[in-house]
Amino acid sequence: MPLTLRFSDDEARDLAEMLSMAAAVAAANQQDGAEARLAAWGKLISRLMEELSSTSRLKGRIAYADDLGGYAFTREYEENAFYQDCLDEYRDNIFWADLVTRMADKAISEHLGPEYFENMPEEDRRQTAEALEKSLWQECARYGIDRLGFILPPTDG
Repeated sequence: MPLTLRFSDDEARDLAEMLSMAAAVAAANQQDGAEARLAAWGKLISRLMEELSSTSRLKGRIAYADDLGGYAFTREYEENAFYQDCLDEYRDNIFWADLVTRMADKAISEHLGPEYFENMPEEDRRQTAEALEKSLWQECARYGIDRLGFILPPTDG
């Protein structure tokens, strides 16, 4: 049974931006076996973007992209799109959260011993790292990477 939805021009734009954001996040999925689902998502997103391209607000802002093999926003539209700001903020938060977690895990692993740390249940690992992660998060929030240092082995320097 076909589905019919009616959107205002603003809602159509927001839906198209949400679809583009979902496509960008899904494209980062490198899991083995995800290819078929990602292809299905890509086809659906392209089909919906093609339909949305006919709305007055999006006319000329969505086009077929040969490099993507489907319909997507034009580069000009993407440059100032709200969803790009959302993606940038998401990537930034993921970067800092992952950096802090990895730094805490590395420090604790060195302190307790890698084998002991690796054999700890995940919940215990996270609980053990919590206070250090909080301190590292505050440090990174305050100074960014300005006070981070790398100690390379003598063979690398």
